[in-house]
Amino acid sequence: MLKKSTLGWAQVAGLGVALVVAGQFSGWNYGLAAGGWLNMLVATLLMALLCGGLALCVAELSTAMPSAGGVFSYAQTAFGPFVGYLVGVACALALTIGTGAAATFICAYSESIFGLGGWPVKLALFAVIIGIHMRGVGEAMGLTLIAGLVAVVALLVFGAAMAPHVQLANLLVMPADAGAALSLGGVFACVPFAIWLFITVEQSGSAAEEASDPGRTMPRGILAAVATLVVTALVVLVCAPGAGGVALVGAAGDPLYAAMSSNNVYGESSWLAKVIGCGAIFGLIATFFSLVYAASRQLFAMARDGLFPQWLAKTGERGTPYPALLLIGAIGLPLSVVDPATVMLAVVLLLNVGYLFIFAAYLHIRRSQPDLARPFRLPGGQLIAGFGLLLTLAVIAACFQLDMLMLIGLGVTLVLCIANFLVRSQLSGRAAVLESPDHA
Repeated sequence: MLKKSTLGWAQVAGLGVALVVAGQFSGWNYGLAAGGWLNMLVATLLMALLCGGLALCVAELSTAMPSAGGVFSYAQTAFGPFVGYLVGVACALALTIGTGAAATFICAYSESIFGLGGWPVKLALFAVIIGIHMRGVGEAMGLTLIAGLVAVVALLVFGAAMAPHVQLANLLVMPADAGAALSLGGVFACVPFAIWLFITVEQSGSAAEEASDPGRTMPRGILAAVATLVVTALVVLVCAPGAGGVALVGAAGDPLYAAMSSNNVYGESSWLAKVIGCGAIFGLIATFFSLVYAASRQLFAMARDGLFPQWLAKTGERGTPYPALLLIGAIGLPLSVVDPATVMLAVVLLLNVGYLFIFAAYLHIRRSQPDLARPFRLPGGQLIAGFGLLLTLAVIAACFQLDMLMLIGLGVTLVLCIANFLVRSQLSGRAAVLESPDHA
């Protein structure tokens, strides 16, 4: 059993911010190289609408049907076990492999600032963070909230320090092979990276089962998280390339530190750049914490429902799903050697396939269960979900710039997961027949 009534709205907001905030320190900047700043700005505003709308839809669903399974349980309620299973697999896999990219970005910042990186740092990250999660959800979420707050403060200080150095000319310089300054193709190329500024905020819905008074806690927490992320996303999008230049920032593994430490801003010896870099590490660690939390709850909930092996549904004395936590480390650590841009595109593709079904599930549940108790009801929810469906289709199409090897790997994994579902369904069907009175 998970521990109930543990999380308040501030912790849910902290979880939502922490899930995403690493993407505001690293990863999004690859969109500058793909399409330039103006295309990236338009793509960012569109992705804010997509992810904010999705998070609010999930807020309504999470108050009506609190579950650690989050988006998986909503898709299952709307469309049955198979669709729910596919959504759950896509989300769990995306969150798990996302830990590998988070570890890579942490190493990039720590190597630039402290000269420490590589496997020792990665091993320490996985060991310490998974160990803290095993101690209990309160401890993990408390540290996540602190790290997320430090990261948000670092982003705001970064914006204040860089604003005097922002020059419009820096923003309008187009990278090589990027095309026109503003075009449909340019926005399309930027979309998979722009969504990195907001992606996974909806996964904070997985905290509903452990939240106190979900009807008030969940919408307040999610709304606070979305508002915070929109502000900080615009800060980094304007200030980093506006001061450091599109070419420099677009190619960096540590874009905020690279912008601040460039010769035309503060220089490599700047103590302020190092402070912001440390804030970036806090933010990335906060996201690491949150990815591990959300992925472990997804795996736990699916195993509890018989869709994964039962050993993944075990919990320790402190009510934490320790086998699921260990599995995340076993998958995420090896994937930290893969190019982070490739991992990012895979995460975006997997999550947006799930998003299609989540928006559709929201619309279906609104129509099929109009009398369902909804402590929070999203105004204009059906319109928001319909627009979100269209944007999600565009993101999925944009993700097929992913390299063929990763696409093949995802395809093989999906086939194996479908085989797992079919075998388990057949076995459970036989067990039901054997247990029936007629058979006896």
